[in-house]
Amino acid sequence: MIKDNKQAQIDRMNEQLNDLLGPKPEEVKGTREMFESMKVGDKIEVNYKFEEFNMMKERSLTVSAYESIGEVQLSIRATDNMLGSMNIEKVTGTRLRAYSYDLMSQRTTYNFKFEDMSIIK
Repeated sequence: MIKDNKQAQIDRMNEQLNDLLGPKPEEVKGTREMFESMKVGDKIEVNYKFEEFNMMKERSLTVSAYESIGEVQLSIRATDNMLGSMNIEKVTGTRLRAYSYDLMSQRTTYNFKFEDMSIIK
C-alpha cells in the first residue's frame, strides 16, 4: 500500500515535470552520423534559426573538422567570420553541444539544436 502511494506520487511528479519541460526533442535521423563521420578539412554549411530579443533570426554557420592531438575535432563559426568560433564538445541525436573560453577563462556553452538547422551544403 505504501509502495503504491509512493509510486503514484512519483508518477504524478513525472507527469508534472513532463508538462513543464514539454516533449523530448526527436532525434534527427542521420544528422549525428553525418557530423561524426567528418574528416579533417571537411566543412558543412548550415542555416541556424534562433530567437534574439523576441525576434526570430537566421544565421549561416560553418561546421569544420580539424586535427588536434591526433584526433578529429569539430568547430562551428559564422560563415561571414564576424563572430568567433566555438569547439564542438559533443554530438548527440538532437544537437551539437559547443563551448568556448574568453580571455578571462570563462567557459560559455551553447546547444545548436538540429531541429533549428537546415543543411546548405
